[in-house]
Amino acid sequence: MLEYLFLSFMMFFKPVIYFFFMIVFSFMLFKNVSWSGLFFIVDSSVFVLLIFMMMFIYGMVLISEKNFSLLMLSGMLITICLFFFMASNMLMLYMFFELSMFPILIMILGYGSQIEKVNSSYYLLFYAAICSFPFLFIYYKSSFMFTVCYFDFVMTWEMFFILSLSFMMKFPVYFLHLWLPKAHVEAPTTASMLLAGLLLKLGTAGYLRILGSMNFVHSNFWIIVSLLGMVLASFACVFQSDAKSLAAYSSVTHMSFLLLSMIYIMMSSKISGLMMMLAHGYTSTLMFYFIGEFYPTSSTRMIYFMNSFFSSSLFFGIIFSLIFLSNSGVPPSLSFLSEFMIILNSMLISKFFFFIIFIYFMISFYYSLFLIVNSLMGKSFINFSNFSAGFSMSTVLMMFNIFWLSIFY
Repeated sequence: MLEYLFLSFMMFFKPVIYFFFMIVFSFMLFKNVSWSGLFFIVDSSVFVLLIFMMMFIYGMVLISEKNFSLLMLSGMLITICLFFFMASNMLMLYMFFELSMFPILIMILGYGSQIEKVNSSYYLLFYAAICSFPFLFIYYKSSFMFTVCYFDFVMTWEMFFILSLSFMMKFPVYFLHLWLPKAHVEAPTTASMLLAGLLLKLGTAGYLRILGSMNFVHSNFWIIVSLLGMVLASFACVFQSDAKSLAAYSSVTHMSFLLLSMIYIMMSSKISGLMMMLAHGYTSTLMFYFIGEFYPTSSTRMIYFMNSFFSSSLFFGIIFSLIFLSNSGVPPSLSFLSEFMIILNSMLISKFFFFIIFIYFMISFYYSLFLIVNSLMGKSFINFSNFSAGFSMSTVLMMFNIFWLSIFY
């Protein structure tokens, strides 16, 4: 196991070979996790599937990115995230969680194109610092009983709130989300793909770890926040003029939805939450990839100028519409299945939840459809590279891959 890891580290400066070695390592990891009793550490198939998704996203980055430094930073981020998913105790988890900020920050500051990138990096750092430092306070207060990933104690509401804040910032929950659209708009395409596909999953995976110490009586607060966040962020999507900003806000709506699912704490809600994570990881990576593909040919990201995809490239237009349909939860995509399960759980708990989720669906379907209709029609010609769009087919396949269900049932 370790020798594979060291071998892959030796290939770090050859990104493609590193990628293959990492895939071999993750398969070895699956084998060991399944058979060597490592499930005590990696608490379920969630982390295994997330590692699988991470490798997919890294493959997309390798294919689409030409800049060697960005590839190095991506490799660094992938390694940190791998260690995060395998972390056996809470402090290691926290350390890799915070360390994952570092490559993204360098990507934004070093390779962003506008001067506002400085401002967005400030946002990122301050949110990370203010929300994450209290975690250490609780680690200390628990008399260091946080070492194992299954710690057996129920905390007071205030303690749990402080503990979950650091993960909530990476979720990002509405009200703690302001850094996300800023970071996405300033970041290069590669950084956006990794940020949306991978970094937001760290928050959800970390939150899964601490759910065991949640006092069930006090979950109402996060339910209110997630319901509010879904509706408010989807309204924010409707009023966006920048396509990247729209994709970032739609990430916020999906993550609020995911939080709603996790807080129910049923078995089915954990499954639907994992499916939502996977669906969002693949879909948002592709969304940012295609918006990034549109940018070099037209030098703009305004939705107003995103038109005539069909008359320019039929293939590009079809894949683009598939991605945004999957984003709005159209069957048979993975996000449809997960959203359907979450809605069923919500209806079991309260009819009022269903009403709010219905409003959210109306709005989110509207902005996805608006973007599709807007971008497909038109008379001008955009010189797309069909070759690069074709690379994304494997990820599109994963996005509509309902065979994931076989893992759960």
